[in-house]
Amino acid sequence: MIESKVDDISKDLKALSKDTKELAREAKSQAVEKTGELSKKYVEFLDSAIAAAKEIPTVAVKKTKEVATTTDDYVTHNPWRAVTISAGLGLVLGFLFSRK
Repeated sequence: MIESKVDDISKDLKALSKDTKELAREAKSQAVEKTGELSKKYVEFLDSAIAAAKEIPTVAVKKTKEVATTTDDYVTHNPWRAVTISAGLGLVLGFLFSRK
């Protein structure tokens, strides 16, 4: 009777060991699959970020030209106002920097 219980427990432990190994293999397989997916998404994100970073100088130049053109038009149409604004800004900045 004790021997049959020991045999039963031994069989149960072997089955449990087999099931545990199978679960471990499945978990490893799924982890490798998910790692591959995450790696692919990371590479896509990195490529997208690099492409966006390469466009920054072009966009900056375009915006700078727009601001320069707008400023030139404003100064051309309002020369005295532009001189007054520049003088006022110069005085304020001079006052602020002279205090330090």
